[in-house]
Amino acid sequence: MLIRLSDPTLVDDLCESFRRAGFSARSAGGSMAEVERPDAPERDQERREVELHLRVWLAMHPDVAAELVD
Repeated sequence: MLIRLSDPTLVDDLCESFRRAGFSARSAGGSMAEVERPDAPERDQERREVELHLRVWLAMHPDVAAELVD
């Protein structure tokens, strides 16, 4: 899943946060990050887990906006 951040300087921080939580995450260029949950049983479950972790990360970065692009 692709995530677009309003602040491209925080993409590496976002990816590292996802990796610490067991996700696969990498920069996809610019303000984009690609995040996956390879062990999720289905795509809907993967999306829910990504959304939940993203909300937690955003709570720690209140000045940043993020959008799941898919």
